[in-house]
Amino acid sequence: MNKFVNPFVDQAFKRIFWREESKRLMIDFLNAVIGDKNPIVEIEYGNKGQVPVYEDGRTVVFDIYCHTSDGRNIVVEMQNNKQGFFKERSLFYAARSISTQGNKGKSWHYSFDAVYVISVLNFINREISDRLRTEVMLYDIDKVTVFTDRLHLIYLQMPLAIKTEAECENNFDYWMYILNNMENLKDIPFTDKNPVLVDLENAATRLGMTYDEEVAYQRSLKRMWDYDAGLWSAKQEGLEEGKAEGMKAMAMNLKSLGVDIDTIAQASGLSKEEIEKL
Repeated sequence: MNKFVNPFVDQAFKRIFWREESKRLMIDFLNAVIGDKNPIVEIEYGNKGQVPVYEDGRTVVFDIYCHTSDGRNIVVEMQNNKQGFFKERSLFYAARSISTQGNKGKSWHYSFDAVYVISVLNFINREISDRLRTEVMLYDIDKVTVFTDRLHLIYLQMPLAIKTEAECENNFDYWMYILNNMENLKDIPFTDKNPVLVDLENAATRLGMTYDEEVAYQRSLKRMWDYDAGLWSAKQEGLEEGKAEGMKAMAMNLKSLGVDIDTIAQASGLSKEEIEKL
């Protein structure tokens, strides 16, 4: 059994970051990722769900939502698989966090706290960028200056965290390396450079789980495996179907050129009966 959890499994991700005893970890992770000159010193975890836009709308559920003591709203989501319109989804999450700030039942003058959406992606999305960390803000195109600092979209494409342990130079590197390799680590590295990571060793170890937590983790892990297996099977089926259609097209072309059926059958793998029907 692996000593540490797979952090890309939903239950494990929340165990590491979304508990009262995990606040130091969450703050350290956010400061490493945001890289702001004004470090976060305190956070308050928000509700898991937020009010839907329509009465019959579905509740939008974030992986982790928190509010900082200096007035920043941060959404952290973890995704294992590609989805369509992913950039638009990030904007939707940000818009929900902005709109709920004005939904207080009183007069509002459209002043709102800064919103950060941090997407931890366990895959590469070239539509976003070809970099490990990508930060998006609203810019004045002509002046090439920041139009507003109220909106930040940060994407972490974890497969692009390719530094070795020896190559890691700063706290951001430490976090990226640990998350990417956690399931296979024997001990959490860099605790001598960042003492907060000692908390990570305690939060991520499976030895500290209760029976119910281990069962929930295994179920969450199985869901991820099942989903990945389903995607792989669908891809294989698509490849097989594409190959079959390609063989039929080739056979039709050879047949139209007057090539004998025996030769076409040998080249395409189709039966004589199938070729005669083309």
